[in-house]
Amino acid sequence: MAKARTVSFVGHSGAGKTQLAGALLSQAGAGGEIVFDQSQEEKRRGYSIDLSVGSCTWEGTRLNLLVTPGLGEFVEEIYKGVYASDLVVLVVNAEKPVEVVTEQAWEIRTALGRPALVFVNMLDKPNVDPEKLLSELRDALGGNLWPLQLPVRKDGAFQGLYDLLKERPVAFQGKEEVPPEIRSRAEGLREGLLEEVATFDDVLVEKVLADEPLSPEEVVAALRAAVAEGGIVPILWGSALTGQGLRELMEAMVSLAPEPSGDEGARLRVFSLALDPYLGRLAYAKVLGGKIGEGNSLFNLRSGEKVQLRDLYTFAGTKLEKTGAAQLGDVVALGKLDGIELGDTLAASPEADPEPPLPFPKPVFSRAIVPKSQADDEKMSTVLRDLVATKATLKFERDPVTKEAILWGMGDVQLDVLAERLRNRYGVEVEFQVPKIPYRETIKKQAQAQYRHKKQTGGRGQFGEVHLRIEPLPRGEGFQFVDETKGGVIPGQFIPGVEKGVREAMQEGILAGYPVVDVKAAVFYGQYHPVDSSELSFKIAARECFKLAAQKAEPVLLEPIMNLSVTTPEAFTGDIISDLNSRRGRILGMESQGGKTVIKAEVPLAEVMSYALDLKSLTQGRASFQMELVRYDYVPAQIQEKVVAQAKAQKDAG
Repeated sequence: MAKARTVSFVGHSGAGKTQLAGALLSQAGAGGEIVFDQSQEEKRRGYSIDLSVGSCTWEGTRLNLLVTPGLGEFVEEIYKGVYASDLVVLVVNAEKPVEVVTEQAWEIRTALGRPALVFVNMLDKPNVDPEKLLSELRDALGGNLWPLQLPVRKDGAFQGLYDLLKERPVAFQGKEEVPPEIRSRAEGLREGLLEEVATFDDVLVEKVLADEPLSPEEVVAALRAAVAEGGIVPILWGSALTGQGLRELMEAMVSLAPEPSGDEGARLRVFSLALDPYLGRLAYAKVLGGKIGEGNSLFNLRSGEKVQLRDLYTFAGTKLEKTGAAQLGDVVALGKLDGIELGDTLAASPEADPEPPLPFPKPVFSRAIVPKSQADDEKMSTVLRDLVATKATLKFERDPVTKEAILWGMGDVQLDVLAERLRNRYGVEVEFQVPKIPYRETIKKQAQAQYRHKKQTGGRGQFGEVHLRIEPLPRGEGFQFVDETKGGVIPGQFIPGVEKGVREAMQEGILAGYPVVDVKAAVFYGQYHPVDSSELSFKIAARECFKLAAQKAEPVLLEPIMNLSVTTPEAFTGDIISDLNSRRGRILGMESQGGKTVIKAEVPLAEVMSYALDLKSLTQGRASFQMELVRYDYVPAQIQEKVVAQAKAQKDAG
């Protein structure tokens, strides 16, 4: 059998990727029930959420089909599928060929440098204009798109295809009638296609110039080279529903996908992780070199640890089945592997170079996740970490300032799916809330104070007197503590207590209970009692002294400022800038990048808590963004008043 080929299906939701992949498996005679969308969440929602895998054999070649979701919030699955592919099939809806994820998936394919073809699905729909469709695809996708077939339609209905390379009609369900105008147009397109293909083969160039006939084998070989180099993107047509064009698509995938290549040493790349309800945690991996077998030991090049391949699965249709071995080009599932993370490279030699990291986008949408009961609370963190560990665009953390459990993702739909999985798989009920802003506090000028802690309770009492001077530090400097006492006014064994008291007060905050940062505190004088003084006494005195000094040092709130990078079609640039200005944003600059505009800005986090949803609405989902914390800065006075008042009200309410 020839080496396996891996093909990913990408495109916008509703283009029919899942139906197409299932129809291809059936066409190839894959046995058993074919179900790509297997999770409860996918079945209930009616669309793909996770990357799914199916496999079949066609003309002696094993084909692994990777189906990716078509909603933008699940973009990481597109990265996984495209990365693991030898060939990418962009599936488009014949009535709406260019949609948001059509362009997004194409950009990912281009960035990862994978060869591709376009399959125009749903030609059986009534409102299809092939000429207009072809023009729209070429305008939107760029590159050198060439149809290998022309659709034949009659009275608004799809009849079949005329194959440019074979020069004959194909995929007809009834009588084959090809209008003269189709044959004429096909002849002109074929001539242009052959001239284009010939540029990738010196021998063919000479034959074309000499007007010599080209054999089908020569044309296919040159076309394969052109596709592999990204010089040509073939367009094929058909309908997954009627089955027309599927055989031709299968033939194209086998003949045009580059043959996998790699060295003799065993080498795997984990490109996806899944939690199977029966088999547990599975690592989907592509064999990039050599052969692997159950029981083999490989090195995890990230951790340096040696791992043994225990349960090795391949795919029969969409079902997993045990296998003893796999070879170059195969896609496998690995079970019972500890310590494996998304993107890990496993190799026979610990000195091998790991595969470069995949450029997954970072999660940009956060919500506080709150368990609905005590029982849910006890289970939530553990099971949530298991689920989040399978995804690059999900992150779970405890905010050290607000103490909230924060879940990060790409948008509300992705987080809702995760909540649904918590309920379906683990019986954990949660709800989401807008997170609190992790404000901080600081001071703007120098001040000093003194405080005496004295307590007599009969027997040994408590005594400690502390004099503190505090002053602001540059932003980001944190905290400095200095002992400036002289003459033993505070014995050395009590100075750590003074520092502890200051740190305690800083954690409690001055204005609204947020941590105080960027302060230098110096203890310069004090008094002690030879019997009643203790570290605890000086800790209490220092804590209260800091509060007094801070009130005189012009305390202020600080808010997190985010560095925002928005990538948008040029048509939305003005609206986005106007919107960012309304959010107290500061535009840093703009630049053109691949036909789009990248807007750089700094915006307070408080103003972009729901920006993933707002930007989607503002641009019909055609813009994307990334953001990261850049610094903390002063909160405007009027906003500070509201935050402080709100904190006081919450404290008074208990």
